[in-house]
Amino acid sequence: MSTQDNMDLVRMITEKGLNNGDVSFLDDVFSPDYVVHARDLNLPAGPHAFAKAVEFWRQSFPDFHCTIEHMIGEGEYVAHRFSTTGTHTGQLGQMPPTGRKFHVSGVDMHRVVDGKVVESWISDDMPRILIEIGALAPAGGPPAGGPPKH
Repeated sequence: MSTQDNMDLVRMITEKGLNNGDVSFLDDVFSPDYVVHARDLNLPAGPHAFAKAVEFWRQSFPDFHCTIEHMIGEGEYVAHRFSTTGTHTGQLGQMPPTGRKFHVSGVDMHRVVDGKVVESWISDDMPRILIEIGALAPAGGPPAGGPPKH
C-alpha cells in the first residue's frame, strides 16, 4: 500500500469509527496484535481496543466529533493534527452529565503495515476536557502582584 493509501485508511477510521460510531470494519483494518500507546490508558491489544475507545467517547459525548486539520505520511507512519469537540450529555465514569461542551486539539500517529493499523500513539488531552466540562478546576497561577517578597 502507498503512503496515500495509509493516510486514507486513517481518515476512514476517524470519520467512520470515531465520528459515526461505526466499528464494523475493525477486523479488516486493525491487526490482531494492534497496540495503543497512550499515557495512563490500559487498553487490551487487538482491534477491540479501538472499539472500546469509540464506546468510551461516544457514551460520554454522543456528539463527539474529531476534525482532521492536517495529515502527513511517511512510509508506514501517518500523523494528523486534529481538533475534537463534544458535549458531556452521557455518564463519564462516575461523573453524571454536565451538559458542558469541550474543544481540544492534539496530534496522533499511527503505523500501518500491509493495510492494517498495527500501532497508534494517542495524545488525548483529558485534563483539558475535564476542565472544560467542569469536572476539574484549572490550576492556579502565581499570586497577584508576582512572587512573594522576603
